Amino acid sequence: MGIDMSSVDNPNGFQIWGELLRQNLYAVQTQPVINVFHNDMVIHGGTALATKFGVRVIIEDSVIPDGTADTQKILGAVTAVFDEDMNPVKYIAAAATGDDVVAGYIMVADHPLQEFLIQENGTTNAIDLADIGQNCDIVSVAICAGTAATGISTQELASDLVSANAALDVKILYPHPDDTVEDDTDCHARWIVQINTHYNDSFHAGA
Repeated sequence: MGIDMSSVDNPNGFQIWGELLRQNLYAVQTQPVINVFHNDMVIHGGTALATKFGVRVIIEDSVIPDGTADTQKILGAVTAVFDEDMNPVKYIAAAATGDDVVAGYIMVADHPLQEFLIQENGTTNAIDLADIGQNCDIVSVAICAGTAATGISTQELASDLVSANAALDVKILYPHPDDTVEDDTDCHARWIVQINTHYNDSFHAGA
């Protein structure tokens, strides 16, 4: 038996759940508006840059994935972070200049069918078993500021934004087997989810 974390507010962003299906290297262009932390969910930047490590697609560096842009196309979660010389770092800070082309590089688990483990924020009401198959939005703090000491994301699920809306960020699959799901406020159960508005897929209504 594991430890029931449903009452513990300890966001860790989007962690790989099960098999890692695929990951690819992306660039973060110089002087990003947002920070980039391990386990952050990131958005396709719509273009690419010629870097000293080849041509690399960039992530969106000014918009955080929080459901405010219904047409956003999410790529996946960050599994590794590097500086402009490909040295491992905890995170890429907003406004970092790097080599004046890129602030750094990130590996992203970007398969459309990848599953992730993510904590709900417990705001207003909790996600419950009746919400399985529905869609939910991501909560990101301002400019995606994670935990600097660890380099880990603080993104969570928005407990109060669950519906069949096809434009919401992720699809709720099932709760962590060790967690107690409560129809109550201040519940921080961990859920296994899949990206709903994926860059390589189309929007899907909730079940």
